[in-house]
Amino acid sequence: MDITRRKPSNTTSPVSSLLKAVSILQCFSYDEPELGISDVVRKVEMPRTTVHRILSTLLRVGLLIRQNNTGKYRIGPALYTMGSLYLVTTDILAAAEPVTELLNELTGEAIKISVFDRGNVIVIKKEESRHSFRYQHAVGSILPAYASGMGKAFLSELSDIELESLYPSEILKPLTRKTIATKTELKEELKQVRSRGFSVDVEGNTEGLSGVGCVIRDATGKVAAAMSIGVYAHTFTEERMLQLGTLNKIGATLISYRLGYQDPNNVVRSLEEIRAWWKNSQRQKPS
Repeated sequence: MDITRRKPSNTTSPVSSLLKAVSILQCFSYDEPELGISDVVRKVEMPRTTVHRILSTLLRVGLLIRQNNTGKYRIGPALYTMGSLYLVTTDILAAAEPVTELLNELTGEAIKISVFDRGNVIVIKKEESRHSFRYQHAVGSILPAYASGMGKAFLSELSDIELESLYPSEILKPLTRKTIATKTELKEELKQVRSRGFSVDVEGNTEGLSGVGCVIRDATGKVAAAMSIGVYAHTFTEERMLQLGTLNKIGATLISYRLGYQDPNNVVRSLEEIRAWWKNSQRQKPS
């Protein structure tokens, strides 16, 4: 009689554990939104002790919740948030792509799109600078909002209470010698952002890099993302700051329009209008 022996293993690889967790999450569906541990064991064909251990981990991180009255499990808020972020950012990327490509073509500068998360900005899209200099902020980079043009644009939309909650301390951690140092200075700068309609950052997060930022709104008018144009700090004159800031604001309003935001003050409805504005601004430059 032939007996096939399995080599015993005392360890479980992280990849194996992740795949098991994913297979358990995939058990839940619209037809079966709630499952007991026996249901999960039957579906994934794993030992009950293994399923119980993974379920406990998923509960702890919020990917699942457990109903008190039935003891059954269902999808948790953390997983819902991830799914919502996917839907939101997917819409934003589709709406933003032709605009970021055009702004990159017109200026030759780096164009970035980010979302806001608990006092930080997360870069979700980037058009690389056409100059030889390359910026270090790739897609997925996370920056403190107070040290970023896009971040300041986000922060300008918050109330004083929300700002106090984000920054309970007066002192802000510096990233460079020019990072905003205090909460008081930040609040003063945010007043300028609201008045100007776009934010400015001068080497706040990276030596040699400056830029402008502006928020992007969804169909409800809620801030969904922000866009920035980043340039060499030594080329960031007052004139160029105003020109790029206005261009960035026009581009952001077009993306907002493409997301369904109806702003009566926004008359830009197409890429051609942005291109025409840019050409006109170039002609008006002093010789």
